[in-house]
Amino acid sequence: MNYSDSARIKAMLLNCGFSYVEKEEEADIIIFDTCSVRQKAEDKITGKLKDIDPTKKIRLTGCMIQHCFRNNFTPNVPANLKKGNFIGRAKTALPQVIGFDNEEVKEIKEKKKADLDSMVFVNHAFNPLFHELHQTYPNLELFFRIDDVGFLPLIVKELWYECSYDSSLVNEYEKILPLESASMNAHKKTAYVPISSGCNQFCAYCIVPFARGLERYFSVEEILAEVQFHIDHGAEEIVLLGQIVNKHPDFFTLLQKILQIKGLKRLRYTSPYPTFYTPEILKLHEQEEKLCPHIHIPFQSGNSNVLKRMFRGYDAQQCYQFIDSIRSLKREISITTDFIIGFPWETEEEFDDSLKLVEYARFDMIYMGIYSTRPGTFASKQYQDDVYPEIKHARREKMNELLKKISTENNQKEIWLTRTMIINEIQGSTVFGYTDNMKQICASCSQKVELWEIVPVKIIGGGEFKLEGEI
Repeated sequence: MNYSDSARIKAMLLNCGFSYVEKEEEADIIIFDTCSVRQKAEDKITGKLKDIDPTKKIRLTGCMIQHCFRNNFTPNVPANLKKGNFIGRAKTALPQVIGFDNEEVKEIKEKKKADLDSMVFVNHAFNPLFHELHQTYPNLELFFRIDDVGFLPLIVKELWYECSYDSSLVNEYEKILPLESASMNAHKKTAYVPISSGCNQFCAYCIVPFARGLERYFSVEEILAEVQFHIDHGAEEIVLLGQIVNKHPDFFTLLQKILQIKGLKRLRYTSPYPTFYTPEILKLHEQEEKLCPHIHIPFQSGNSNVLKRMFRGYDAQQCYQFIDSIRSLKREISITTDFIIGFPWETEEEFDDSLKLVEYARFDMIYMGIYSTRPGTFASKQYQDDVYPEIKHARREKMNELLKKISTENNQKEIWLTRTMIINEIQGSTVFGYTDNMKQICASCSQKVELWEIVPVKIIGGGEFKLEGEI
């Protein structure tokens, strides 16, 4: 999602007459698109701010600034704003930009809702984090919501930049098309396309609804238009994005329509949710070669009591049933997952249930997160984080050792199969990339190939988290 968000920021600033540079030392303005899923991500940002040349301007956007506002109301926030204005969006095409200083805020305290609908509120006067960071970093010039990327031309004018722009491009987030030159992802043949924003699930540990707001689904027409745009400009792999991507009411229809687009070679999506899968979606994985043989499904735990405390909405038995439904397909599907290690009150027996699920599912990869409390969530208010750090790390190591064993065994079974790979890197006669079932691979190559090309590869070796092959 950060790739997608950053591409839209870049496109809007190019529209304003700014130019993009590859190296930080060449930049006048440095923008951080932040994440808040774990505390470690926020700590990285505050660490990076120290390294920025104080003569350069800094802008922050993304989840970090959003939840910090929502969880830390300040006295100068007008009562009639509350949270809604920072979840919603302006109802007019060219709204008034408000919120750079406290005086502006005082003037709008008595305004009616109709007036507020024609305004965009930047985070300066409202966000205590801006005031805190600005004291240390006076070159920090802007906090803006990711949903307000479409209004960046109006916002930068308020910052006294000379700015001319195509006013037809000042619009809602989902209607911004990243320019061909505005790609932010490393893979030039891969395009990341959001189909929804926000989340209504409110899992006990998760900060996303507080940071990204509630669910909003983009229309099929808008999504297909963006996919076609990327295909027309050379993309061959499309990745659909959503916090619960398969909850989109037209998800199955979207998959069908995108698979029919000429020029598409691969279609992937992330991140789905177990209870929003249908037999029809799984059948597509079996029947459609372009729909990659890989499913990432974030189970988070293999114990029903932990899942209940997490508010996940399914139990351990359903996890096993879902694995069975994937394994019953006539096409081999690689399965990856997420697990939270050391969730509050997790006992050794409950953790062992997670290990049992790992052994049963034979996951190719697990993204393991050691639990950290996120402000504003139910878990932060109601659950004591009582699992000691050394226990969390020991459990993570135990799961990782099991995963290494399973990964090696899974990859050994790949030997002599032929798959396709995207080439990310070329070093002499060796190329590096990932396969259609999302496994890292290095391969020898005796022919001329191009970076980002999708090529067939014969698997000749398999180890921990890695395949070896020949083009």
